[in-house]
Amino acid sequence: STISLDEAINLAVQNNRNLKNEKLRSDFAKALIKTSTVDIPQTSVTADYGQINSAYNDMKFGVSQSIAFPTVYKKQKNLYTEEWKKSQLNVSLKEFELKKAVSQTYFQLVYWKEKEKLLNEALQLYSNFLEKASLRLKAGESNVLEKATASNQKSAIDIQLKQIQQEVKTLQLQFQWLLNSDVEYLPLETSKTNLSNPEVSSHPLLKMLEQQKTVAEKQTEVEKSRLLPGLQLAYNLNSFKGTGADDKIYNATPQFHSVMLGVGIPIFSGGQKARIEASKMAENIAENDRINTEFSLNKKATQLRQIYQTNLEIVNRY
Repeated sequence: STISLDEAINLAVQNNRNLKNEKLRSDFAKALIKTSTVDIPQTSVTADYGQINSAYNDMKFGVSQSIAFPTVYKKQKNLYTEEWKKSQLNVSLKEFELKKAVSQTYFQLVYWKEKEKLLNEALQLYSNFLEKASLRLKAGESNVLEKATASNQKSAIDIQLKQIQQEVKTLQLQFQWLLNSDVEYLPLETSKTNLSNPEVSSHPLLKMLEQQKTVAEKQTEVEKSRLLPGLQLAYNLNSFKGTGADDKIYNATPQFHSVMLGVGIPIFSGGQKARIEASKMAENIAENDRINTEFSLNKKATQLRQIYQTNLEIVNRY
């Protein structure tokens, strides 16, 4: 069955399993955003019994909750949001790489099928030449060298055709794998493609690396926010038996209430400061990765343009 390049690309984007997995990872990263504001420690429930207030046994019930400073949850949400954006860009990168692989395989198939066509034409010519050389040899109009030359040329073309057929079969399997299809497709036509000259800065890989730097910056902000004081809130209900300060006699029934508000101060913050410094280093690494990748892409683009121009000049000479 035959297929056009656009149809092949659409089919690959629709069916490719690796791309589907990347989209699922993006959905997973999006779902994690909701966890940023509900990542609160467990609520503590306590009960005490014994000589709490006097020689008599009393009871005390308490409920306490610790939470980070609200800024921490805001920074975590920003971090998870940027990680989700990175996962979306990674989907775009995988789609870009898939389209590139499909296009390259497609035009390699076009190339080898066209070469096969030319060799078949040459094979027909040498077959005719061999037939005529054999007749000329029988008629005594030529020597055996002419027939041997024709036979050798025909055999060489036969070998090249078998090699091309093997190359086409390999490319067909690769093409079938990229499309994730049970159908063995061949290019529909040998249409030419226009050479585009996109800016390297628009490459999906660079966008993803730029987003990685943003993620590293948000991670640093989260680590810094964790140096803020933590908050603690508690409620207590306890009993008292005996004569109270108001000269009333109380039994052991819990009826006295109290609340507690506390602040957790990060006195021993050496470890957290080290995490902040490590996160800053990750920012520098992300920036260096982006710069190095951009340099490599620019260099590769220049080389490919030169190769294209050289081949175009050769074709124009023909």
